[in-house]
Amino acid sequence: MEMRLGWLADVIDDSPTLKLDGQAKQLLARGEPVINLTVGEPDFDTPLRIREAAHRALDEGGNGYTASAGLPALRRKVADYYAARLGVAISPGEVIVSNGAKQILYNALSILLNQGDEVAVPVPYWVTYPAQIAALRARMIPVVPSRPGWKITPEDLERAGAGRAKALILNTPSNPSGAVYTRAELEALAEYCRKTSFFILTDEIYEDLVYTDEGHIPLMTVAPDLRHRIVTVTGLSKSYAMTGWRIGFGIADEKAIGAMTRLQSHSTSNVNTIAQKASLVAFDCRDEVEAMAAAFRSRRDALVADMATIPGLRFLVPDGAFYLLADVSGLVDPERPVGGCWRLAEHLLQSEMLAVVPGEPFGVPNHLRLSYAAGEPTLREAAARFRRAAATFGG
Repeated sequence: MEMRLGWLADVIDDSPTLKLDGQAKQLLARGEPVINLTVGEPDFDTPLRIREAAHRALDEGGNGYTASAGLPALRRKVADYYAARLGVAISPGEVIVSNGAKQILYNALSILLNQGDEVAVPVPYWVTYPAQIAALRARMIPVVPSRPGWKITPEDLERAGAGRAKALILNTPSNPSGAVYTRAELEALAEYCRKTSFFILTDEIYEDLVYTDEGHIPLMTVAPDLRHRIVTVTGLSKSYAMTGWRIGFGIADEKAIGAMTRLQSHSTSNVNTIAQKASLVAFDCRDEVEAMAAAFRSRRDALVADMATIPGLRFLVPDGAFYLLADVSGLVDPERPVGGCWRLAEHLLQSEMLAVVPGEPFGVPNHLRLSYAAGEPTLREAAARFRRAAATFGG
């Protein structure tokens, strides 16, 4: 008898970014000269002090289970660091350590949502948001920005009917657009949120990679009165070059953290103990974080300068993260607009061995996302390959 899978098996697909990254890595393993700009992963080494701390944790032993919410010492470190950064008092009981930002998001959505609830999500969105919402039998309300810049306004939320939502996901700096909300923009959104009852999941995993004078402004700093409805999602993956270590932090009130902890105790138990112990020194590595951020800004500038000269390509200069979201509608046959970004992505890979991510999984057809988490010579070569492929693309 054929095994019959449950409904979730039909709902959930592979992560498009990880799937395309895997395809690019297979080509690289065969010796093909692929430039892989798909996945959001820093190409820097994890700071030395963190790696040394991992070695010490191995040598010293005591690497059994930890408390499900994380090592008490690490939760205390996170609470103290973010209290200073956010300007809001935070206790260790308001912190959970999970297996990356993805688990923080899934834990939070799981304890917030009931079947049929709706979640407002600005467009473009990270591909995991709709997948997790669907997995929990909830529905997504796409909120399309009405102004250039990939940032929503209260009017956009009202137009989308977001007032009926159970939660809002706000990602700043944004993957895939690199958009960064200003204090004034967040204050306007906070005022709208005060008129609703929904929870706000603020995904700030790229908080250290911001290239504006104002820098990253956390929502909790702008609206401390809403803190009982805010779940801040962050971690060490991006800014500290620790994607594979799987260290994510969630900050929320103790009731929410308690529920997330109970769920986590029945799913993954706890985060890798060695990774947690190594993470105790992470906040002492701010000099390396700042150096990496400066390198990403330089790489952005190099890629933007070269891509700006390609006919038919349009984009906004990203203010944060390490992604360029390019509008390729000028390269796509207007008679065949559907699937144009996928055809172009396939053409880039087949003709020039350049791997990028189509925009449709992010909610923006006829766009491509390029990660500039690569060295400047590689990015310049990528732009040259893009130019050649664009010139031979049939649309």
